[in-house]
Amino acid sequence: MSKVKVEIRKRNPNNGKAYLYLEYSPALYNPLTGKETRKESLKRYIDIDPLTEEDNEYNAEVWKYARKIRNLRMKAIMNKELKIFDDCRLDEDFLEYYKQRIKLKNPTWEHSYNHFKRYVKGHCSFRDIKYRFAEEYRDYLLNVAVISSPVGKKKRIRLHQNTARKYFEHFKSIVSDAYDEGYLKNDIGKHFKRIPQIRSQREFLTPEEVKRLFGTPCEYEVLRNMLAFAIYSGLRPADLINLDWSEIQSGSDGEPVIRKKLHKTKNTETIAISREALSFCGLRKDHGLVFNEFRPSMKIKPLRDWLQAAGIEKHITFYCFRHTCATMLITAGADINTVSRHLTHASILTTQQYFHLVDKKAREAAELIKLA
Repeated sequence: MSKVKVEIRKRNPNNGKAYLYLEYSPALYNPLTGKETRKESLKRYIDIDPLTEEDNEYNAEVWKYARKIRNLRMKAIMNKELKIFDDCRLDEDFLEYYKQRIKLKNPTWEHSYNHFKRYVKGHCSFRDIKYRFAEEYRDYLLNVAVISSPVGKKKRIRLHQNTARKYFEHFKSIVSDAYDEGYLKNDIGKHFKRIPQIRSQREFLTPEEVKRLFGTPCEYEVLRNMLAFAIYSGLRPADLINLDWSEIQSGSDGEPVIRKKLHKTKNTETIAISREALSFCGLRKDHGLVFNEFRPSMKIKPLRDWLQAAGIEKHITFYCFRHTCATMLITAGADINTVSRHLTHASILTTQQYFHLVDKKAREAAELIKLA
């Protein structure tokens, strides 16, 4: 006998109709929402006062459907308690599961979800998730998937291999979650062949390019302000996007600092910033996202269009503005320990890589970080 009871309940009647729902006691964990669920709507109603034979037949069909769903839920609960795989779950919607899981794991995975949705043409069940399917999706990301072309160019641009790798890792992670939650019988995700990472040079903007970029109109002011702040602060994209006003405080000297638990290291760090950097944040608030109007889609085409308008042909991503912060500090004369602390590197060996990027000519020509 299961420890969980599942009962069919009626909501308070409204306009002669009573909607049916299932009530779980105790509440069950819902992997799609990440919360405990006590009620599940059946999206069906019965007539409270049936007047005709047709009304009675309709009510009977609704009750039959409700009992069927209740029995399926009870079977699934008992199978899970007895560690018996429920084949019925294979027919549930993997695409919807993917969409809901990224809301819990990382909302910035939206682009990888969109590519997967495009690949499966809007339909994918858990039954479809097999090794061959994963291999074909891997091949699609490497050889077929494209990003939007820059303004004025008709050529379709394929995903960079490292981007394809990232998206495939997101897919693998979701598949592993599905196995852990009992949607898949086997942990097949661990057998998927990874896409190799290409070791690429850390791209950055020179001081001249920075001035040229910020002297060029940008379609989205929030994008311009956020990236200006990224150059001053050196924050990683995940920390920049989630920066809250409560994390911008006054240091012991009265000057502004960021005190934040960082996404990558999980450590709480204090990062000094200038008042000029703070000017790109807008009107001060007590709490809430500093760049609350930013949308993840701005990282792709709007950024690329802005760079193109400024005549910058380099492959510059969001993360490159952190690299730019590092190289501008170095060319301004900052020592390796100062740069390492500002970028919150766990090892100074990571910081040394930036020093190799900066040549003697750039070092002599550079001034302190200025955007205008």
